[in-house]
Amino acid sequence: MIFQNGPDFTHTSTLPMFLLWIVVSIVALLLIYKGKLNKTYSFIIYTIVVVLGGVILGAVPNLALSIQTLLPAIGVGAPFIVILPMIIILTILLLTVFLFGRILCGFACPVGSLQELISKIMFKSNIKKQNNVKYKIDISLKTATIIRWIFFGVITVLAIIWSFSLLQIINPFTGFNFFTNPLAPLFLIPGITLITVIIASVFMYRPWCRLFCLFGALGSLVGRFTQYKYIRTEDCNECGLCEKICPTHQAERDSKKRECYYCNRCVTVCSQDAIKLGK
Repeated sequence: MIFQNGPDFTHTSTLPMFLLWIVVSIVALLLIYKGKLNKTYSFIIYTIVVVLGGVILGAVPNLALSIQTLLPAIGVGAPFIVILPMIIILTILLLTVFLFGRILCGFACPVGSLQELISKIMFKSNIKKQNNVKYKIDISLKTATIIRWIFFGVITVLAIIWSFSLLQIINPFTGFNFFTNPLAPLFLIPGITLITVIIASVFMYRPWCRLFCLFGALGSLVGRFTQYKYIRTEDCNECGLCEKICPTHQAERDSKKRECYYCNRCVTVCSQDAIKLGK
């Protein structure tokens, strides 16, 4: 397709994309449901997704791929039959968010998994260790939402009105190809973007997910109505530790969890074992 320079919607890219989505999501959800998602299992899942989906497969799954392809296609007046596959895939992904929250963003996304691994440097799962961290940058939900939607609007206007896909040029997913093919000019700018995201992730929690990801913007909207998510049980003693440790400020009892990436910090810090996956 002329609408993007990353992976296209072909059998060679779509099949491994969905397989990785399905397998990783099911494994993560089962571990979360059974209360067995410890640091070791999380590290293994994140690493597999980064290495297999990011480096080996060239950033598959790419959660923003459908939007990245859809917007320029609309801009050039592509036939409905051309954009239909993208609409179907985006609908399936958002349905997953509706049912289980940001499980795909949390575990199945190579860029998300990479950011999560790096976040361990500054964002701890222990209150005492976290209090000793000096250089982390805390972004409020309101600020992150404003920046994300401004970026979404800029990308949309450029793609639809001027048929200019800025996301294609800077997409950090495509940047994974830079590490395997650094001499290709096509991957230079995305590679720089990915490296920037990596550095920023040391100080900010998931900067790309929370500030610039187009799918993240839509996922956050749908996430308000998520059916199954982390909830507090009757064993909760209101100590507030989960709220202090949550890097996205989504641990409050009345939170919609629309920015919860299942990092499990709240579960780890809870001494009452009072946080479970529930409806």
